[in-house]
Amino acid sequence: MELYPCSNSRAIQGDYSVIPSSLLFSAGLLGNIIALFILWQHKLHSRKKASVFYILVTGLTVTNLLGKCLVSPMVSAAYSKNQTLVEMGKDRTLCNIFSFFMIFFGLAPMLILLAMALDCWIALANPFFYHMHITKKSALLVPVIVYIFSAAFCSMPFFGIGKFEQYCPGTWCFIQMTVEGSEPKVLAYSLLYGTVMGILVLTIIICNVGTMRLLYQMYQTQTHRNSLKVGPKVEFEKQSGMEALDHLILLAVMTILFSVCSLPLTVRIHSC
Repeated sequence: MELYPCSNSRAIQGDYSVIPSSLLFSAGLLGNIIALFILWQHKLHSRKKASVFYILVTGLTVTNLLGKCLVSPMVSAAYSKNQTLVEMGKDRTLCNIFSFFMIFFGLAPMLILLAMALDCWIALANPFFYHMHITKKSALLVPVIVYIFSAAFCSMPFFGIGKFEQYCPGTWCFIQMTVEGSEPKVLAYSLLYGTVMGILVLTIIICNVGTMRLLYQMYQTQTHRNSLKVGPKVEFEKQSGMEALDHLILLAVMTILFSVCSLPLTVRIHSC
């Protein structure tokens, strides 16, 4: 049985419809636009300066929106023309670009999500260090560093380390996950990508668990203190705890969503 039957297909295989991909694109586009609008409204009406977490969330949302806008139109174009990416790109250029975008916008959001998890954990575990060293300037540098690293890592197949492949029905491309013959570089890259994604998910979960533990300890301490005294300081501590809890809830939801999307691929890569 051929491992990649759609590798060189010129027409889309099977009876597939453009509707599911269009709905997913529309939902993703609308969701990210709404998220950006909410973030903008929050910044507009908030009296506080933008926090590090706010900057990272904005960077994550912009990255997701950019990924949707770059990847989904190519899928829709393939369906509308009934041509595969290989056929539309002739010399596989379009397929290679699509593959690069797929792995780039799989890795970059996970790295930003890791930065958000570390931000929450460090802020609670060592507030003095956080106040002295974690600044908005460093937060603004995070997306830049993430983009540079992700671009370099995801460009390896262009230099012979790893290989891009077209998958059925011919509307999407990704890195080759199964090796035919003697191509250890192809296998090494797919395993490396899957391992990096798995480590990122695991690290994010560990940071979130650590943050939840610290929040629970803070809750117990504040409950005990609040039972003994009252005043504006108590109210400030309550607000700080609620803000940290809000960050954690948002982070936990995004971690679950990204894990559900990335872990099956990670398992698939390691099982090939």
